[in-house]
Amino acid sequence: MPTRLLLLRHGPTSAPPGCFAGSSDVPLSGKGLARLDNIRARLKDIDCWYCSPMLRTRQTLESLQQKGCSAREPLYDERLREIDFGRWELQTFADIAAQDEELLPAWNQYLDFTFPEGEAVTAFIQRVGSMLTVFSGMETSTGTNTVAVVTHGGVIRTMICIALGISPRNYLLFDVQPASLTVLELFSEGGVLRGLNL
Repeated sequence: MPTRLLLLRHGPTSAPPGCFAGSSDVPLSGKGLARLDNIRARLKDIDCWYCSPMLRTRQTLESLQQKGCSAREPLYDERLREIDFGRWELQTFADIAAQDEELLPAWNQYLDFTFPEGEAVTAFIQRVGSMLTVFSGMETSTGTNTVAVVTHGGVIRTMICIALGISPRNYLLFDVQPASLTVLELFSEGGVLRGLNL
């Protein structure tokens, strides 16, 4: 049987609109969580829960639990954290372009880019890929085949790309909305995207 991944993006945050919030531990805004009511109905027969240790993902999981989702004790894993944008944290693209215009072509190439004072994209892809390896091996090693993961948009987009055999450079092809569910099935030959923004 394949491993079925239920990837939940955290709800809307209190970060300023249009800014890049990666390693900044911003809380939820409290808005837009009604969408979790629809997601909760899909979260049945979960064998294992994982969660990013960041505040916004923990608050999203707590909101699901308050809505009656019987989430088992989650496993918190640092590899599920959002990418660290370094000195670009909580800045808009316009701000970044004004202060670091010369870095934009390299950022556009993406794969070999390191955010100024932040994380290398290759390191981010490797840690996200290592989580996919853990998840894809769960069915054979533990008998687990449905895993719920509360994480971030960049992590989910990157997981989709890796699972489907698409270059992570194309991660922006997948628009993962806040407080949404993405369903991936992992087979030994690769992954199948069963749902996006459910």
